Amino acid sequence: MSPEFIPAEVVHDLTARIAAARETATAIASSPSHPAESAAYWEQTFEVNAASVLAVLGRVHLPPGYIVRYRFYGRHGGDLLVRPFVARSSTDVDTIRQLIDWHPPPDSVAVSLRSQATRDVDFLYRHFTFERSPRGIFEYWLAMQELWASAAWIHSRIIADEDAFLGITQREGWRVDNAPERFEPVIVADDEGGAQAAVLLYSPLGRESILLQRVQIGSDQAITLLETVPVAQGPRGYTI
Repeated sequence: MSPEFIPAEVVHDLTARIAAARETATAIASSPSHPAESAAYWEQTFEVNAASVLAVLGRVHLPPGYIVRYRFYGRHGGDLLVRPFVARSSTDVDTIRQLIDWHPPPDSVAVSLRSQATRDVDFLYRHFTFERSPRGIFEYWLAMQELWASAAWIHSRIIADEDAFLGITQREGWRVDNAPERFEPVIVADDEGGAQAAVLLYSPLGRESILLQRVQIGSDQAITLLETVPVAQGPRGYTI
């Protein structure tokens, strides 16, 4: 099918909603019911954030009575190792948590980790419905990025227009290797019920960079990173 571009103003609106949802979740989590830094504290914090984000994305839904839950596995550097899953809000998930092993989020750039078998479709993806339009597909990808909440994603920013791109790459120390012809996220649906998405992401981690991230959304709704293409490189960023 033909590529469909998501207008910059739509991207700006959605990312502003998500930023506001994060702030709401932070405010709620600032009075924790569990000891700070404990596994229960982080699980509660991520669950509140997931609920806040899903509440502002109108084209992505869970069935009534279901919520996103988490298992927290610890830290790796500055990254919090978590895994989201869906369960009924009334379910005691302590036993389920013990059965779920950690694995990297779908935006992991390590090629050796991308082919590992997971049960994410059963535990997470299959529970969602979303509008089968370019914007619905894009909102679903945004939702899953937020739910996995990798450090790479939390510190990244979507570049959706030329002004934002130039505002970064015209600063001192930047080099553009592959100048984009278009800046908006693009969605290409397929005949099997899946789609591919390509999005420009600015990251300040390590060395500042802008990458074109291309992902596959399968007919089973699973998210897979296909490739990341370097677009522009900047000076040294920061580490976590």
